[in-house]
Amino acid sequence: MPTTMQLLERALATKKQARWAEELNVSDATLSVAKKRGRLSPTIAGEIAMKLGEDPRDWITIAALEAEPDTPGKQHILRRLASTARS
Repeated sequence: MPTTMQLLERALATKKQARWAEELNVSDATLSVAKKRGRLSPTIAGEIAMKLGEDPRDWITIAALEAEPDTPGKQHILRRLASTARS
């Protein structure tokens, strides 16, 4: 499954972090903290996806799952998504 950090890396390949922060109306520190935590918020992931021409729903879902604690329910959903992606 792709990660929001991969989305951010693609975004940063097109513009500097400071420019993205300005476009997203967040502080540069917000994106730095996201990188440190290894995940984007669902809102920021969706905004970046739209600006990159991708479906924001996919990235919002990924970001929401990344934020969830590692529980059996989360693992079940991830397995289902992985099997659906292979079909």
